[in-house]
Amino acid sequence: MAGAGKKLYGNGTPRRQRSPAASVGDGGYGRPAHPMRVHAGQKYWPRRGRRRRALVVRSVDRDGSVIARRLDGARERVTLTRARLLATREDGQGRHFQFLGWSPRRYRTWAIVLKLDDQRATLVLPEWHSARPVCLPVGALPERARRPGMWLKLSADLSAPAPGKLGVAWLAVCEHPGSPWRSLPIAGGV
Repeated sequence: MAGAGKKLYGNGTPRRQRSPAASVGDGGYGRPAHPMRVHAGQKYWPRRGRRRRALVVRSVDRDGSVIARRLDGARERVTLTRARLLATREDGQGRHFQFLGWSPRRYRTWAIVLKLDDQRATLVLPEWHSARPVCLPVGALPERARRPGMWLKLSADLSAPAPGKLGVAWLAVCEHPGSPWRSLPIAGGV
């Protein structure tokens, strides 16, 4: 007989626990590097404090102030400085705040073409993960972008745990975006 709150099938056998969901830290690629710029939708965890709670960035002002909202509790508004949010340690992770990821939605971002095979193009989306390859059919790329080292502007769901779930769309060739990213895995640097 099953009691309240028990996870049992009708015959009394317990249900198997499911494996944890895949994440961008899987596959030997390591944790994503701490961001080098702040966007609305990024999630962070404070490394110090009595009442540490995760927060999500709501807006970024030109003067360097960041408006964020706590993800739990009263969801109060928090004002931070961009410099404090982006400060890093020697290992490339955040000094005061740990980057957790992105809120689920589509973001405008960039990608660089790493290599092309007959049927497949390998890209890297530095704001998602600077070392994790994303494969697309060569036919999905614009004609002008079918060379290694070309930058693309695109739309993707950066909260995706795996490359196949990014939903890359709206590909267009662009110049180098001008924002530095840590350790892009291409020969000669960018």
